[in-house]
Amino acid sequence: MPSTGLTPRLYDAGALAVALLGVYLVLWPERPVLPTEAPAWWWIDLVGGVLAALVLLARRRAPIGSALVVFALTIPCTGAWLAGAVATFSLAVRRPWPTAVGLAVLSLAIAPVQGLFRLQTEESTSWANVGWAVVITAALVATGAAIRARHELLDSLVERAERAETEAALRAEAARTAERTRIAREMHDVLAHRLSMVSLHAGALAHRRSASPEEIRDALEVIRAGARDALVDLRAILGVLRDPDTDDDDAGVDPAQRPPQPTLADLERLLDGVRAAGTPVTLRDELAEGALPDECGRTLYRITQEALTNAARHAPGRPVEVVLRGAPGGEAELEVSNPLPARGPVRPPGNGLLGITERVDLAGGHVLSRGPDHDRFRVAVRVPWPVMEPR
Repeated sequence: MPSTGLTPRLYDAGALAVALLGVYLVLWPERPVLPTEAPAWWWIDLVGGVLAALVLLARRRAPIGSALVVFALTIPCTGAWLAGAVATFSLAVRRPWPTAVGLAVLSLAIAPVQGLFRLQTEESTSWANVGWAVVITAALVATGAAIRARHELLDSLVERAERAETEAALRAEAARTAERTRIAREMHDVLAHRLSMVSLHAGALAHRRSASPEEIRDALEVIRAGARDALVDLRAILGVLRDPDTDDDDAGVDPAQRPPQPTLADLERLLDGVRAAGTPVTLRDELAEGALPDECGRTLYRITQEALTNAARHAPGRPVEVVLRGAPGGEAELEVSNPLPARGPVRPPGNGLLGITERVDLAGGHVLSRGPDHDRFRVAVRVPWPVMEPR
């Protein structure tokens, strides 16, 4: 139950009013002090009843302690009877029902102890009066336990809603992170390859001083086309990264107009571009007959693109061999190798080779090699080639 604000103050005021009403009903309509008792008991009833009412203000912080004090005051003070009822009800609201039932039974059990301090009448000790006390106490405990169960249900529903909201936010954030990671990988694969080809063409053009105007024009056209394509790819990637919460439709991009992702069917065009940049490339296609899934083909294409980019950057002009083999129902194997450069130390693996490992892991495959192997630099991977169901 709330412990701050206006509502708890109203509850406190109501509990205090009920307890003081009990004092009034006992002392003023008819005096509870018997003729044979000392007149001071009237004042004891008044002070004890008011004190029990004030003790109820602590029931929220210490429900058990305040209830025990009120029960103790009901022994000599008949004016604390309604305060005892309020304490029993409050105890059932704030503590589990076994505790509330145990203390309620205690309050009923200590009632006869009042006879040690005050004189008893036949009416107060009758079985009917005892029965009414048991019924009222049971009703108070049951009502308080029901209110406590309702509060616990509401709290659990609120907790579930907050947990579901938190989990949804975490899932959304994880999805955004995964998408940004994928975009970063695509940016590295696509832009690194295009810019590497542009750099190789520009370097070759700078060293070929005897090139004819037609050759220079062709080389410049290749450089211009590569730079234009890199700029288009960069704009597309930055358009997605600008606002991760905005989808293609909100960003004004028609998904049907976006260029399709390359697959293994586009491998020859990739190799032609690398050859045009001055890197000899040979392809040995030993794949068995069968439809290669687009996801598998896209993975092999991107890995080949990264391996060719590394070969052109670290061993320019060296021949590169690309080998494809495999069959449906097994694995598709890709191997890209080139001779190590004649001079200079071999550079450590960079982000591109790490990206290759990530792509293979996502595809459920494994990396066979991604570094120097005798006198060649070899990148070899295997990815699953599932059998495609006929449509």
